Amino acid sequence: MPWSRAICSACKAELIYGPGKRTSSSGGEIPCPYLSLPFAELRAGHDQIYFGPWRKVEATQPDIRRAYNQIGRHLSAIGDILAGKELPSARCDLAKAREAYLSADPREDSPGLLLLLDNALSYAHRAIDDLLHESGLTPHHPMDFASWYDAPEVPFQEDL
Repeated sequence: MPWSRAICSACKAELIYGPGKRTSSSGGEIPCPYLSLPFAELRAGHDQIYFGPWRKVEATQPDIRRAYNQIGRHLSAIGDILAGKELPSARCDLAKAREAYLSADPREDSPGLLLLLDNALSYAHRAIDDLLHESGLTPHHPMDFASWYDAPEVPFQEDL
């Protein structure tokens, strides 16, 4: 079976489906890897950005602008979840994510742009982990979901 892309109706992530993704327990359907997880949309949203083309060495300006917009929507979604919760650590991490995000300007080709976007996403990840910790759950590990994305290798870290 060839690899194909599809938008999951449960978590809204664009996932890569290929050999071995169908299971007998799912009745032959392709299961969503986030479906049974708490805060599934936040996890999927994070991972879709994390494994996005903007983190690859050959990223284009449109890839970077798209990531900037995705991060903005992701931070808003985290803020919506935090609105009714008393979680100072998560609010602090979200504030740091927003600060990094607002400091980035994707219209400029600045050397610090990718670092600011990476910092915004990292603080967003911490806010999600704060939510999970408050619920007594283990942290989110994006690499557990790497096979569902077009990510043959770990997104670059040392180049930032």
